[in-house]
Amino acid sequence: MRLHGITVVLVIAVALQVVYGLASTGHLSVLGRASTIDTTQLLTDTNREREIKGLAPLNLNQELNNAAELKAQDMLTYGYWAHTSPTGVTPWYWLSQANYYYDEAGENLAKNYPNASSTVAAWMASDGHRANILNDAYTDVGFAVAEGYLENEKTTLVVAYYGAPAGTLGVNTQNGSVYAPGLGGGNPFVNFSSSLQALNPASLIGIGLFALIGAIALAAHHYRDRLPKAWRNTWRAHHGMLTFIGMVGMMLLIVLATGGGQL
Repeated sequence: MRLHGITVVLVIAVALQVVYGLASTGHLSVLGRASTIDTTQLLTDTNREREIKGLAPLNLNQELNNAAELKAQDMLTYGYWAHTSPTGVTPWYWLSQANYYYDEAGENLAKNYPNASSTVAAWMASDGHRANILNDAYTDVGFAVAEGYLENEKTTLVVAYYGAPAGTLGVNTQNGSVYAPGLGGGNPFVNFSSSLQALNPASLIGIGLFALIGAIALAAHHYRDRLPKAWRNTWRAHHGMLTFIGMVGMMLLIVLATGGGQL
């Protein structure tokens, strides 16, 4: 594949993003992102994971919903994404503000996932987040989904609070886990897999195109001595390898740009 062929593929990838951005956001956007995260589906997917492990389902708790909403809005208002705010406010402050009294509580955070299923799947791929979802001490859960801007990037935040009401355990413990596309506990394969889950369909198609071209280029490089004579006359010794490296670079850029900005 020569320069004109690669150019055509790049145009196709950008066109896919533009069309998807226009369809999902209502305006022209090369990197358009639309999230359709529903709290009811978050509860369903969470309880499905607990059912697989033989655990009792969690009950949706309004106080925990309120606490999650307060935390989400605080992160958007003050421009941070962490358990503890820059001013030192911990997650458990929001539980007290919502009048939820507990023996044990946990917090999961996520951002920039397109739907509830991919959010819960990403949490389940990380030890800390999975531990909160599968904690058999918890009986309650609350969710909040909020959209706004963090570091000038349009962001969809998800906050989940898990709790065991006061008096049920006789202890008081707190657990927190943060999750975004790419934060997979240091395992690069988990990281890339989690990033892929955050991509929109246009990005996935674009990555598929680049992967196909990269595979063809790598094969052509390996078997370059067997190419037709007319091709060998104009085929540089390492043209296939350079094309392969370029395609991998394009795939990584797409994941970075549309998968939450992290690998």
